[in-house]
Amino acid sequence: MAKVRSRLLVIDAAVACAAGTVSMHPTSRNCRDFRQTVLVLCHRMALTATIREEWNRHQSGFARTWRQAMMARKKIEPVEVSSEVSLEQRIKRKVSEAAVAAIIEKEHCLIEAAIGTEKRVASLDDQVRRHIRAHRDEFPEICGICWVNPSDPAQEAVAWLKEGAPSDAYWKLGYASTKSDK
Repeated sequence: MAKVRSRLLVIDAAVACAAGTVSMHPTSRNCRDFRQTVLVLCHRMALTATIREEWNRHQSGFARTWRQAMMARKKIEPVEVSSEVSLEQRIKRKVSEAAVAAIIEKEHCLIEAAIGTEKRVASLDDQVRRHIRAHRDEFPEICGICWVNPSDPAQEAVAWLKEGAPSDAYWKLGYASTKSDK
């Protein structure tokens, strides 16, 4: 078996909340499997101050134990977000629909962290991905970010991790399958 290349992943706190310990609900099971795969493989977690605060507010006991195991294995990397990368004000200026701007703004910390790392995000929020894809022309620097939803079986997030979290075009925020995607 070939060695998997280590990747620095931005993991949304919602993935932590959804995992639980014993629930067999598909979202819980898929998120738990995803996080356990990150733990046992060579992948690491990027943690900005904002993301750390979100994890602290929302993590379950299982998420806390997982994060401690990641820290013990030195698989959590603190990340500073450059003020030059800040998207918050640009989102307000470039996204005309206030409701859509609010949805994208809610996850801007994940996007900023991804820009400053290896451009890979694990989040349950497919709505944000759809809205960003619709506004990809306004934010060209985010087009190369892979956005994977661990709770969606069709996205095969665990297999993606085992393959080295490749930067496949389909998962990128700039992906357009047809002209109508634009």
